[in-house]
Amino acid sequence: MASLSLGSGAPANLDGPEARGGFKTAIVGSLHALRTLYRVFASIIRYHRMAARAASQQGGSLPLNDLQGFITSWANQALPLLNLQLERVGPTLPLQQPTLFVGNHLSYLDIPLLMSQVPVVFLGKAEIAKWPILGSAGQLAGVVFVKRDSDGSRREATRAILDCLQNRGMSLGLFPAGTTTLEEDRPWRAGAFRIARAGKIPVQPFRLTYEPRAKAAFVGKDALLPHLYRLLRSGPVKARIEFGEPLMIEDPHAAAQTCWAWSRDSNFRQIQD
Repeated sequence: MASLSLGSGAPANLDGPEARGGFKTAIVGSLHALRTLYRVFASIIRYHRMAARAASQQGGSLPLNDLQGFITSWANQALPLLNLQLERVGPTLPLQQPTLFVGNHLSYLDIPLLMSQVPVVFLGKAEIAKWPILGSAGQLAGVVFVKRDSDGSRREATRAILDCLQNRGMSLGLFPAGTTTLEEDRPWRAGAFRIARAGKIPVQPFRLTYEPRAKAAFVGKDALLPHLYRLLRSGPVKARIEFGEPLMIEDPHAAAQTCWAWSRDSNFRQIQD
C-alpha cells in the first residue's frame, strides 16, 4: 500500500517545540495583560477609597490642593501600568491657574496623559455618574457630568464649565473635535473658545501623539475592555505631549482654527527613538 504524504500543505506539528513555545508565550502574555488590567482597576479603587476617606475627614469634600494631588498622583502611577512611556517636549509649562486645556483626541489614554502633567478634570456623560466605582470616583475627582442629549444641554455644559473654572478653581480639559480620530481631521468646534472668552478664562492648547499611533488610538467601533486588553499585551507605547502658549480669546472661531492646525502638525507626530 502506498504511504500517504501530507505534502507541503501539511499543517504545522502542534506537538513540536516551536508550537509549544508559541502557545506558552501567548499564555504568558495573556496572563500578564490580565494581571495588569486588574492592577489598573485596583489603582482606581484604591485612590477612590483614599479620596473618600480624606473627603469624609474634611466634611464631605476634598480641599482643592488635596484633590489636585490625588489626580496627578493617580495619573502618574497609571501611565506605567498602561504601558505608556511619556515624553514632554517644548519650553512652555502648563499654567497652574484655572485654565481651559484644549487638545487633539486619539484615545481614552489622553486623559491620564494630561492629568499626569497638570491637575485637570474633564466633561463626562451624566449616566457615567451612576456607574459602580467609576461614577463615584469621577464625582470625587470633580468630573463635570452633563446631559449631552437633553434640551438645553449646551447651556447646562456652559454653566458647569464656568462653575468648575471660576467657582471651584479647577482646570478643565476639553477635546474640541468632540470625538476620537486618528488624524484629527474633524475641524474643532468653537464652543469651548466662546466659553473662555465669556468667562475671561485662559486657554492653553496641547497636542499629543503615540507611537505606534494606531495601537493606542481608540476610534470607530472599538470597545474599551478588548482594546485595553490588546494594548496591555502588545508592549510599551511611546507617548509625547506638548503645551502651546496660553491664549486669551478674542475671536473664538479664529482661535479654534489656529489651535486645531497647531495640533495637527505632522512633524510633531514623528516620535524618534
